[in-house]
Amino acid sequence: MEEVTEEKIYPIFQELVSSELNLEQIFLDPNNPRFVSMNWTEIADDKIESDAIQEKVILKLTSDFAVDKLSMNMEVNGYLPIDRIIVREFEEGKFVVLEGNRRICAAKKLKEKYDDNNNLVDEEIVQSIQKIPCLIYTGTDSEASWIFQGLRHIMGVHEWSAFNKAKLLVNLMEEENLNLTKVGKRFGLTAYGAGQWARGYYAFRQGKEESDFQREIEERSYPYFQEVFSRSNAPIREWLEWNDSSGKFENDLNFNELLSWFYPRNEDEVDESIGSTEVLGDWKHRKIKRSDDLRTVSFLIRNANKEFEKFRNNLDLEEAYSTALQKKYEEEAKRNANPILQVYETLEECTKSLENVPYKMLKDKEEKAKLKLALEKLNEIVDELLEV
Repeated sequence: MEEVTEEKIYPIFQELVSSELNLEQIFLDPNNPRFVSMNWTEIADDKIESDAIQEKVILKLTSDFAVDKLSMNMEVNGYLPIDRIIVREFEEGKFVVLEGNRRICAAKKLKEKYDDNNNLVDEEIVQSIQKIPCLIYTGTDSEASWIFQGLRHIMGVHEWSAFNKAKLLVNLMEEENLNLTKVGKRFGLTAYGAGQWARGYYAFRQGKEESDFQREIEERSYPYFQEVFSRSNAPIREWLEWNDSSGKFENDLNFNELLSWFYPRNEDEVDESIGSTEVLGDWKHRKIKRSDDLRTVSFLIRNANKEFEKFRNNLDLEEAYSTALQKKYEEEAKRNANPILQVYETLEECTKSLENVPYKMLKDKEEKAKLKLALEKLNEIVDELLEV
């Protein structure tokens, strides 16, 4: 029997050569494994540098892979060669990215922004993207991009927890005296996004240091505190009386009740003589199963006070929400069946809105002019109705 000899596999590091390339020498990969779908068509090497192909890749990376956030981060911190990109030469002096397409795309967008108006990007930031540290792949494996991206993204960098990200963000704010806009840019976040992370951390810290649940609160509950500061959860923040100046909830009673939904205590085990704090709450039996469920609580606070009170008295959240929705649909059906009632309700809502016109609207000339036109039109309708 003929002996089969296995082909020797060389360690991949032997096919990587350290180098530094000009940004203009580096082209984005139109055959990026991120793009592959059932109708994918491979782009040949002689088409890679085409302006149309490169623009298409930039558009894809920007729309689907959050390159704008990375570019915003780079605009503050410069290009950080923490991990070198990997490229291969497809034409003499021209290289296509095998790993690191998002970073190179962000750098190219930043360079384009500088070329369009050099006042928009600091000179020192642009200097950081002129020369890119690279590893040049010298092997012949046609699936090299799949290999390198697989090594990084399948086996690669371990994701930080949401708590650790928030802690780092707040530490930077406090140590470097950064506002939300500046620290947000460092992390590729909007000022609102950075605010949500930071306020969530402050709320977590308040619970950990100043509540009746100090011993229970742990890092895995942080996403719940962050969720409280989503756009949908203004009713919860109002119920808890959030103070943005102090970075704390001022209604201690309601705050501790919120924490009791995360860490309910077994009342049967409570010894009245020593107090309930001797009994630890149990995260596994939390009343709020997912952080998104806090939006349901906000709905109840705003739209269904009776059902909210029932939830507070141990009614299941889903059951309370279902009851509230059923009542809402019944009320809508009544209004639709009685158009006269609907008119009165609409007039009442209109009156409340006019009584609470924001001062900013009256101060802004353009907004004030729009309001005046709307009121004049409304006044015409009122006069016609009164004459009937």
